[in-house]
Amino acid sequence: MGLAEDAGVAAAWLSMAGFDGADITCRAIENISKSKARPVIVSSQPTSFCPDTKGKLASVIYAAPSVFDFLQTTSRITVSHLDEPLLLFAHLVCSSALREMEFSLRSVGSTGTVLQGVIQRGHGRLDGLPISNQEEKDGSEVTVTMVGLSEDRSFKLTKKEMELHRVAIQRGVVVSEAIWTKLQSLAANTLVPESATSKQRGAGAGMIDND
Repeated sequence: MGLAEDAGVAAAWLSMAGFDGADITCRAIENISKSKARPVIVSSQPTSFCPDTKGKLASVIYAAPSVFDFLQTTSRITVSHLDEPLLLFAHLVCSSALREMEFSLRSVGSTGTVLQGVIQRGHGRLDGLPISNQEEKDGSEVTVTMVGLSEDRSFKLTKKEMELHRVAIQRGVVVSEAIWTKLQSLAANTLVPESATSKQRGAGAGMIDND
């Protein structure tokens, strides 16, 4: 899948889990658009990612697939200054469904906010009740560790989780009018101006390119 599809699937999981997946994902996209967050590179440590530009946040849109790819060959990855840890958690939950893998994730924000949870075979459970807005001014230090599959670990849904899933399936992903407007504005950045040549050649100019 492409980056947009990855983010969309993760947003849907967050919504099903009771978070505002659309808002969190929109914020991550805006971070890139406003040059607040950047793609990640491998830092001085071979199992650590950091933003490719000093003073910027690490974009979860770029970091998430890189983290999952690296976990195929190494057991521990750290991302510094990550903008949206919840979206990374959701991405790993969805990706772990493709393979029989189990991870633990721990995120510590610049103000001390802690987010941690465990992921196994398409299921994820967060410890405690994390706040929806995980982004912090200087981002979060996130560590993802691959652990051995535990047959004893139970991911049987609680009554509350079952109710959240039932409601989420019925309503779909809720997108507020304000977020929808922001997403439309961001999508307009992919609009290619029409020209006489493009019309003649049928290049799709004047329409939003979903590729």
